Amino acid sequence: AVVSTQSTGVSSFTEEAGGSNYTGLRIRWEGSNVHVIAETILYSIASTDHVTCCAAARDGRVFVIGYQSGLVTVQPLQYEQSTKSVSNMGAARYLTGHVHPITTVQINRAFSVIVSADASGKVIIWDLNLMTYVNYFETRQSPVSCLRVSDTLGDIVTVSSSSKDHRNVSFPGLPSSVESVSEIYLHSVNGKYIAWSRCSHVITSLAISVMSEGLYKNVIATGFQNGNIWLWNTWNLQVVSDIQTNFTSPILSLEFSHDSYSLAAGTEEGRLLVWTQTHPANN
Repeated sequence: AVVSTQSTGVSSFTEEAGGSNYTGLRIRWEGSNVHVIAETILYSIASTDHVTCCAAARDGRVFVIGYQSGLVTVQPLQYEQSTKSVSNMGAARYLTGHVHPITTVQINRAFSVIVSADASGKVIIWDLNLMTYVNYFETRQSPVSCLRVSDTLGDIVTVSSSSKDHRNVSFPGLPSSVESVSEIYLHSVNGKYIAWSRCSHVITSLAISVMSEGLYKNVIATGFQNGNIWLWNTWNLQVVSDIQTNFTSPILSLEFSHDSYSLAAGTEEGRLLVWTQTHPANN
């Protein structure tokens, strides 16, 4: 899924498991309204609160909306592709715990969690089945701009970025000439701190590979404002590779294929580049 924290955005998703295919179903939000769209608008959710971000489960049955007030709502829906219709499968659930605008949300079916982050750097983990609070953690910088949850380990990767004039923490040894800083954090699915790292470039997108743990080493891919892509070790956040893209505009979207043989990157200019390896390395 591609999730935007802007006032207007589109979140799209695809599900191929179990014989279902939701290709082309999208969520669009603008102001205080959310629309579920195929060829036409199928379902709308209206609110007096301002929508800041959305996320959809890949099976098309759960939609999560983040608001300016800090409220997070979860709406169960059922998409029938044969009739191109969306049905309401129950009342929306309200998750309260944030007091600042929600900047990004993620749904992870593999570990049955929803993870939400806000403009203060607070990240909350929710139980997807019970719709209850699990735990929270905070980043040193705010806001949280990117968030991903690993499908293989459940680890939560978050990114916070700041410019030189808007840092709320100091960085000893960082040259004064560095204009922007991103910090990347790794926590367990229960919110336990694992590792963090810092780079003097703004991270604009995230993706995590999904190869079998124990057979292969998964990586975190980060796209940067300057068009670069780095790969990080999922255990200790050490940089393992720098992919040369020849892009100069921000990488707004990164996604691994279901088998992680391929990595796709989309830029602000609308360009798409895909890297594919025939046989994944096991180290």
